[in-house]
Amino acid sequence: MSASISFTISAPDPHTHLLAVEMKLLGLGEEAELVLRMPVWTPGSYLIREYSRHVQELMVVDKDGDQRPVEKIDKASWRIDVSSCDEVAVHYRVFAHDLTVRTNHLDGTHGFFNTVATCLYPEGRLQEPVEMEVVAPKGWEVFCGLKRLPGTAVRFRAPNFDVLFDSPVEMGPHEYFDFEVEGVPHRFVIWGESNIDLDALRRDVPPIVAQNAEMFGEIPYDRYVFINHLVDGKYGGLEHRHSSVNIYDARGFDRMERDESGNYGESYTNFLRLLSHEHFHAYHVKRLRPEALGPFDYQRENYTRALWAVEGVTSYFDTYNLLQGGLITAGRYIELLEKRISQLLQVPGRRLHSLEDAGFDAWIKLYRPDENTKNSSVSYYLKGEIVVWLIDLWIRRHSDGSRTMADALRRLWAEYYKSQDIGFPRGAGQDAVTKEAGRDAEELFQHLIRSCEAIKWEEFLAPVGLEVVPGDEERRGWLGLELKKGKGGRKEVKFVARHSPAEQAGIYPKDELVAIDGWSVRGRKVGETIAEVDPGEPIVVHVLRRARLLELEATAGVAPPKSFRIQKRDGASEGELKLLEGWLGTTSWEKQ
Repeated sequence: MSASISFTISAPDPHTHLLAVEMKLLGLGEEAELVLRMPVWTPGSYLIREYSRHVQELMVVDKDGDQRPVEKIDKASWRIDVSSCDEVAVHYRVFAHDLTVRTNHLDGTHGFFNTVATCLYPEGRLQEPVEMEVVAPKGWEVFCGLKRLPGTAVRFRAPNFDVLFDSPVEMGPHEYFDFEVEGVPHRFVIWGESNIDLDALRRDVPPIVAQNAEMFGEIPYDRYVFINHLVDGKYGGLEHRHSSVNIYDARGFDRMERDESGNYGESYTNFLRLLSHEHFHAYHVKRLRPEALGPFDYQRENYTRALWAVEGVTSYFDTYNLLQGGLITAGRYIELLEKRISQLLQVPGRRLHSLEDAGFDAWIKLYRPDENTKNSSVSYYLKGEIVVWLIDLWIRRHSDGSRTMADALRRLWAEYYKSQDIGFPRGAGQDAVTKEAGRDAEELFQHLIRSCEAIKWEEFLAPVGLEVVPGDEERRGWLGLELKKGKGGRKEVKFVARHSPAEQAGIYPKDELVAIDGWSVRGRKVGETIAEVDPGEPIVVHVLRRARLLELEATAGVAPPKSFRIQKRDGASEGELKLLEGWLGTTSWEKQ
């Protein structure tokens, strides 16, 4: 039996970047009017994106071919007169030329669309079944995580709009390969010209899936599609229930074979981490999720203070599971953690924004960065990953190495997803950690998640025989500014750290840096020039601001460490080293 709501989506002329959409609604009965709405955001990307701005030429006809009156009633809603009308067809086009994982892109080489950015939904009917047919240009294949209807090539059925909106579509004459893990089919699709080695991916992607499945003890879907866009200079990903969309630098792939230390190149490893991250989300957030994240309200923000758990947990395990699966060495893993710590400690906003608040404010901060973001906020991805690592170590310590953060996740998986398929409430993560560790986690969560206080590194690392130390203790001059390349190669101030010498001297973001101590900065490495000045010494800085040349005097400060190292602590006990080995798999490691 066909669904009473269906879509036919086609690309009759890809060069126009316009998707043609026909939406049919049957069985309207005695309704006098119908309200159709376009989602304003997509789950997994917490920003109001106003997808309706790309809708054009909307018209509605009844089964006799007569056009029905349509009134737009707000930015994303249309009211349709359906009096004395049992069924209608809604026709519209969607402009698709925005190449991100969250939007739509159509040209002569491929088509990609997020259904949430393409399909309208009838008010009050989000839970009804819906069908979708995709009509691709000749010679193009269609790729989607939804199960195809029997006897059709390109028709899919979703039990409701939440599932439809979670099922992006890729189409084109693409390279792809198939593989199975535990008998479940997976497809890996690539669009874009790149230097990627498909044989390397055939070798390395299945172990990523297998490791995530081993952690949770099952594969919770019956098919999965990796959609990959390889585009110069791009990076990102978006998770879905039966698929993921990843975008990565097309020419950025380095060594795809192991070196003598057992590692792949840095860029290729980063791509594997991206794949691992988005696939892990098939478990954590698409199924195991905070209660605010599904069912969704597609017309406004859906707030939660648990985004640190969503993305922090996933960011920790996307890399840790590469280690567990043998795709990176312990030395490489330690290097990656060191980079995360170094990045976090360069963000002044960590002192003002807790992890819980960072997630709650994602709608106005994370996806809308400005010159003050690093001073006022912290990424729940970055700090979240580090915090989840520390929670894992805390659980191992208090359970004598018998329990881990993975056990806490499996507990939540069983209690909320497997037994009820509902989102977990606020506080459930803390309760799970408490039960696995056998120790009340209230103080732990207050310190790491709800407060802005400095992380007590020794408290977490010493019990597993580790310590964090500065990577460079040399005294260097410092102003506390970051630069970016402006027009014509000019050096433009991108960021000024709070309470820094640059701020006190009156240097502003968007100033053009012209000279330091009378010498032009053109062709010079500004950071090295400043570092050569002794702390406490004056520095004369010339900047252009709104076409006016200004001379400003700053006093060099002492540069904070740029990097940090994780190392084994001298005098670590046998018990501490046992915990270290249980976590890392070794008590000694070599860096590349």
